[in-house]
Amino acid sequence: MASSLQCINSDYILMSLFMDIIRVKQKKKMRIKLYASVMFIVFILFAMWSLFDGSNSTYAVSKDALLVDKVKRGELYISVRGSGVLVAKDIRWVATTIEGRVERILIKAGAEVKAGDLLMELSNPQLEQQLEETKWELEEMGAHTNAQKVSLEAELLDQKAAVINEKLNYERALLTLNAQKKLLEQGIVAVSQIDHEEIKIEVAQYKERWQLEEKRLDKRRQTVSAQLKAYQARLNRMTKTLQRVQNQVNSLSVKATMDSIVQVMPMELGQQVGVGTNLARLARKGQFLAELRIPEKQINNVLLGQKATIDTRTSKVEGIVKRIDPAVVNGSVQIDVELIGKIPSEARPDLTIDGVIDITRIPNTLFVKRPMFVNSHTKSQVYLLDAEQKYASKQAVEFGQASAQYIQIQSGLDVGEDIIISDVSSWDEHQQIQLN
Repeated sequence: MASSLQCINSDYILMSLFMDIIRVKQKKKMRIKLYASVMFIVFILFAMWSLFDGSNSTYAVSKDALLVDKVKRGELYISVRGSGVLVAKDIRWVATTIEGRVERILIKAGAEVKAGDLLMELSNPQLEQQLEETKWELEEMGAHTNAQKVSLEAELLDQKAAVINEKLNYERALLTLNAQKKLLEQGIVAVSQIDHEEIKIEVAQYKERWQLEEKRLDKRRQTVSAQLKAYQARLNRMTKTLQRVQNQVNSLSVKATMDSIVQVMPMELGQQVGVGTNLARLARKGQFLAELRIPEKQINNVLLGQKATIDTRTSKVEGIVKRIDPAVVNGSVQIDVELIGKIPSEARPDLTIDGVIDITRIPNTLFVKRPMFVNSHTKSQVYLLDAEQKYASKQAVEFGQASAQYIQIQSGLDVGEDIIISDVSSWDEHQQIQLN
């Protein structure tokens, strides 16, 4: 019995040892596998780091996804591009000078009119009544003025008659005096000395009275002239008042002030309007300005008098820069271009347009299509392609003046070299890229 137990114990011990040996072997295999997995992951990470790190290897880019341009030498045409709209050069609002109510609208927006054409009719019964009353007052004042004129002329005639009467008395007395004097000189005593002296006194009196009446006549003429002027001034004032009221009544008929196109007609039938209300906006036909928005970074190259080309998307017309707005709005500056060429048939207010302003021409210079995000008169880095165009490396370049499409190269590139001009921001941290 004891021997049997010993056998069982020894077998159990052997089995335990065998199991321990198996577990140890399994653990070693698991460690080896784990170590191999870790090494494999480290290798993969190292390979990826090596692939994408620009300092040690090359970033691959599809060549078909790139825009490439070749450096050229020649005359560089510098221009600035902007977009905007056409606006009428001569715009006028037709406003009312009196109050009224819109009775009729004869012309709608978009219609072509001539100067004097009737646009709409207003009504103002009070104004029309005032016109009639003013006519009556003027007629009454005119009749009163004529009556006063007749009266003054009659007084003047009376004074003239008084002058004539005194003159006749003086001449009669003078005739008697001369006759008496002649008789006394001949020694005829038919006339006494006393009578002779009395007639002398009468002659002097009549002469004095005659001269006095002459002065009265002059004063009467001046008085009549002054009174007639006063009456005429009042009559003229009433005439002017009538003309003013008549003009106000005439202005109830709203007419076009020039040959034009009606741009805006905001009135409605029955609408009450006050003094100064804008009734219609007119734009002279065939005369336009181009309003362009130029980026603020390029506006320093634009000057008054520079030539420009306006593109209506259908045709092109020449122009000259006439005004540069002093303010920057939303990153751009407005300029006005006066059109000097033949106005195209499609031109109309608020038509969307593009414009190119001629800045200058630089002869015999290096230039290339402007890379994205590169500005004029700056130093930047671009990707320069090798001769086989398999790789592109960063190259420092100094740029000069820029146009809407091209930019001048001051240094860093030579004729015939190719550079990438598309967006490179996604791999800009790499010194070199590979082109697939």
